[in-house]
Amino acid sequence: MRVNKFAAGFAVLALVLGLLLIQPLALAQRAVTIFLDGREIRSDVAPVIIDGRTMVPIRAISEGLGMAVEWDDKNYRVLISSATVPVSGTIPSFADNLDIRGQAVLSAEQLEALMIKNNPDAPRELPELYLSIGAEYGIRGDIAFCQAAKETGWWRFGGLVQPYQNNYCGLAATGQAATGAEDLRGADPGRVRFENGVHGAIFSSPAAGVEAHIQHLYAYACKNTLPSGKSLVDPRFVLITRGIAAQWSDLNGRWAVPGVGYGESILTDYYYKAFTSTSNYALSEQEQLKRLQMENQLLKQEINRLKAI
Repeated sequence: MRVNKFAAGFAVLALVLGLLLIQPLALAQRAVTIFLDGREIRSDVAPVIIDGRTMVPIRAISEGLGMAVEWDDKNYRVLISSATVPVSGTIPSFADNLDIRGQAVLSAEQLEALMIKNNPDAPRELPELYLSIGAEYGIRGDIAFCQAAKETGWWRFGGLVQPYQNNYCGLAATGQAATGAEDLRGADPGRVRFENGVHGAIFSSPAAGVEAHIQHLYAYACKNTLPSGKSLVDPRFVLITRGIAAQWSDLNGRWAVPGVGYGESILTDYYYKAFTSTSNYALSEQEQLKRLQMENQLLKQEINRLKAI
């Protein structure tokens, strides 16, 4: 049986939307907010409650899941599809849980194409920064880039952290605004700071923000000291139990709380989608099945989490 990727992806999306639609609300007059993996999703069109049913904007949710949404005005159809870009090279097995450390597979051009497809206004210098700085630390910069896409909603932000902060992974954004007197814990004060009333760290440049993100992953993935010539930029580096997360799934419950399926989501919802172009690489039916099985497992985990609330 040939697996229809679009139909399967749409079915998963429909299940997620169904869960949202049946959640009871105590007070109909309260503003409805949408959270995806713990991150608030905002839209120009606010969710509404009609006859006891919660109606949510499909574009905001679809794009939050890394999908592309188009309106076919001729046929009055909403077209939702996974973001894909031409990618050459060897695709990793969907059964694999990749290590945080290692060499990147995707190029800067491929990451930029994927980013622009999801958000044409995203900062163009970030793909090269993630690859170059990631290589200096031995961290998979291409997957770190995908994690940043997940954390920022493809650099649309919309949550507590703002674009000017150059904070691409939510460092020190704990839900409580800073006072400006926070301890930098040895981080370079010329490259990172806190301001009163601002959520999360503020980095002096995109390069500083990317390096802080890479350093945070480096702290999780190994016990080594910083590479020669590098200064500390991550103000939470020393708070991590060093070497506790060798693989991306090891970030579950550590980087994000509760974090069910957090690491796998970086791979399935962002990174692996870069390999689904039919022009240069077509997934085999076996690989498509593996991916759907992984997505199904993540969905089951999310359903169990919602039932426990």
